[in-house]
This record gives sequence, structure tokens and C-alpha cells, in this order.
Amino acid sequence: MANASAAPAAPFWTEESLGEVVSARAKILGPGVWAAAQPDPRPVISFAGGLPDVPSLPDAELLRATRAVLERERREALQYGGVFGPAPLRAAIAERSSRIEGLPLGEERVIITSGAAHGIGVACEALLDPGDVALVESPTFPGSLRTIRSFGADIEAVPMDEDGLRVDLLEAALRRLADEGRRAKLLYCIPTHQNPTGVTLPLARRERLLELARDHRLPLMEDDAYGEIWFGKPPPPSLFALSGGELAIKVATFSKVIATGLRLGWNLAPPALVNRMAAVRYDMGSSPYLGRTVAEVIRDGGLDRHVEGLRAVYARKLDRLCDALDRHCGEYASYRRPEGGFFVWLGLRPGLSALKAQRAANEKAVIVGAGPHFFAGGEATQHLRLAFSYTPVEEIEEGVHRLGEALAEVAARSANGQPA
Repeated sequence: MANASAAPAAPFWTEESLGEVVSARAKILGPGVWAAAQPDPRPVISFAGGLPDVPSLPDAELLRATRAVLERERREALQYGGVFGPAPLRAAIAERSSRIEGLPLGEERVIITSGAAHGIGVACEALLDPGDVALVESPTFPGSLRTIRSFGADIEAVPMDEDGLRVDLLEAALRRLADEGRRAKLLYCIPTHQNPTGVTLPLARRERLLELARDHRLPLMEDDAYGEIWFGKPPPPSLFALSGGELAIKVATFSKVIATGLRLGWNLAPPALVNRMAAVRYDMGSSPYLGRTVAEVIRDGGLDRHVEGLRAVYARKLDRLCDALDRHCGEYASYRRPEGGFFVWLGLRPGLSALKAQRAANEKAVIVGAGPHFFAGGEATQHLRLAFSYTPVEEIEEGVHRLGEALAEVAARSANGQPA
């Protein structure tokens, strides 16, 4: 029997002992947990996250679809569904994607994932080895940088300008790698309503990008989380569509067009690559229950109707944001109005620090993203990312007013040589 009065043993697991046993990938990632920050206890106005508008969440549509699935397909919905994902959802996505992409697509080109982040992960799992070169447009979404880096890839950034990825600089990078006897295994990009800049890559650059991909046998990973959220006119065809479904893995998600809590997305790719992505999965596939529920929403046209309504909701929010920025922040910042998506990339005037502006706004209970967080090397760019999708429309004016006050304070301290 153990001696209850004995001194407690030293902890078995410490950072030092863990360092002896954890995997190389865990060591690359370190002990920090991605996206695990505690909610701010204050009543804040948040322009931080690319989250859907809460009042627009289609709970009634999902409830109707859930009842239909459980009444009609209860047995199939409540069992394992396989690593390719629920067959009804794959079929529904293939049919809808055929219309959107302008290609005849079968379900053999679809693998269901637990959101776009998982889709990026399984594609990297199938394509990348430690030491491989992965190209990324810069700036970009930091969560994807983390995923690519975790596989031991050497990340090389390709700069963007006001029209998106600089394909001339991409060509130069590919030629340099070839001269060094190396090749890029992957290019990750967000060509439509880019995160964080909001820019959409023009058709001519898309076509040139595909020429380079063919010439250098460069697989493209096209993150299309925001592609359907457009205002006014639709964007150019996807890289996946322009290449006939051959050169690009298109990563998509229901998180932005239905709800983040579904944790459902999909990848479109050539069938041979879909098979490889399925082969490296160890999770027994995505939820058949949720998959069949979303398939029901797609089949009866509910998703198309919902997306059409979302475009109007987010266009109204963007109008409100841009009007407020012009009135409260025009002296300190400029921006280019996006044609879709969830983000405005705010460029601060010379001499203003994005990190100082972020801290000053936080002190006023306004949360924004600082530009350096979106670069692989943490470059000292003077930008802020404002996500307008989640913020209640009635709070946008006040939030931007406080941001303007924060920028004025940072400008005044900078002019007087005071610390921020």
C-alpha cells in the first residue's frame, strides 16, 4: 500500500522530458497552441476574425435538413462514412462545383475534410517532405504558414502588389531554384478575395501563373475560402477551373458560407491525388451525419439562396466600414475597397507602427489584426487587417471611431518622439 505521507514525486512530464520524446513535427510547432486564446472578458468590438455574421447563421435551414436526414437516412448517417467523406455530400459538391467551375466533375474529384485548415493539412501530408521548398504568396494567412512549416518545408515568400501575386517574381524564384538544382513542391495562394489583403488576382495573372505551373511542374494549392462572397460581379474563374481541374488543388470550406461550427470542407483535385490525400488520413473520415445534412441543404437549393443573401449582408457591412474609415481614419490610413471576402487591408501613413496602433486600439476595446503577423518573416509592414464580417453592423461605426482615436494618439506620440 502506498505511503500517503510520502513526498509527492517530481512531475513525470516536463518541457525538458517532453523534448526528449516528442516528434520532429511537434518540435517545429513548439508548445504554443494555435488559435487557443481565451475570449476577451471585456465588451469589445472585434474586427479580428474572419467569422460569419451571427444573425445570418442558417439554423432553421440546418434544423429542417437534420430532421429530413434522420427520418430518411438515420442508419447511414450515424455510422462511419470512410476517409473520402460521405458519398451524398461528395456527389452534391461535385454537381454544384460542375456548375460553378464550368467543368464536368464527378465525386472521384472530391474529398471531404474537417474545414479548409484540414484540407490544407491533408494536401501537405500528401505532397511535402522535410526540406522541400514551398512557395507562398506574401502576406498570407498565418494558420496556413504554420501548417506548411510544420511538415519541415522550407518556405519561400513571393511578394504581392495591389493586384495580387507578383507572377514575374514567382518566375524569377522558379528559375533560381532550377539553377540551384532544386524545385518547388508547392505554391500556396489565395487568388480570390485574398486573406489578409482582400485583393483578387486578375485573369491575365492567373493564366500566366498556370503557364509557369505547367512549365515547372509546380502543384498549386488554391485556398478558396471566400470565393463565393463577392459583391457586384463574380471573380475570374478559379485556377482549378482554368487548368481544367488538373494543376490546382482547390481547398474550400462551408465555414464561411454556412457556419464554422460544422467543421466541414472539401478539396477538389485530380482523382489520383484525391486517392493519395485519402490514403494519408487517419481519422475515419468526416461526420456522415453532418455531411448528409449539408448535402440536403445543397440539394434543395438552400445553400445557393443562403449565399446570395450573405452577399447582400456583407456588402452592407463593407459599405458601413468604408464610410466610417473615410470619416474617422482618412488622415492616418488608406485602403483599396475589396470586391468580396471578409477583409479590408488598411495601410497606415508613413511613420505609424501597425503594432503600436493595434495595442492602442486594444486599449480602447477594439480588436484588429496587425500586418506583421501575416508575413512568414514578420516583416515590419505598416498595415492593419480589419475583418468586417462578424462585427454587428450597428457597432462598425463606433469601432472605427475608436480606431481613429487610437491612430491619432499613436501619431501624436510619434510626432513628439514619445514611446508608444
